[in-house]
Amino acid sequence: MNDIRATAAKSNERLTADKQGNSYVLQGINGKVGEVTYRLVDADTWVIDHTQVDPAYQGRGLGRQLLDLVVDEAREKGRKIIPSCSYALSVFQEHPEYADVWEKERSGAEYSDPYSSGSATSSGQ
Repeated sequence: MNDIRATAAKSNERLTADKQGNSYVLQGINGKVGEVTYRLVDADTWVIDHTQVDPAYQGRGLGRQLLDLVVDEAREKGRKIIPSCSYALSVFQEHPEYADVWEKERSGAEYSDPYSSGSATSSGQ
C-alpha cells in the first residue's frame, strides 16, 4: 500500500494506492478515486492502457503519482513501458525522466484501448 496525499475541498484527505493485479487503485474515504492499469505485452514490456482520476480530485498531480507507481515497479523489474493511453503518453513526452523505461520503438497506437484512451488526457491529472 502506498500513501498519497491530496487536498480535498476543505480538509487533507489521506489516499492510498493499492496494487490490484496489473493496476494501482487510488482509494479515498468515499471509495475509488482513480486508477492506472497496465498489461503485459511480452516478458520485458508493459503497456499502460488506462489512467483515470475522479474529476473532484483532478489538478492535484494524482494521475502522475499513479503513473510513477507503475514506472517504479517497471524499473525494479527491468521492464519497458509503452504508454498507450493519451494521458500516459503526454506525461512521457513532457518528462525526460521516463526515458529509461519508455519503449519508443513500438507504436502505442497499436496497443491503444479506444474506450479508455480517448478521454484519458484530462482524466489523468
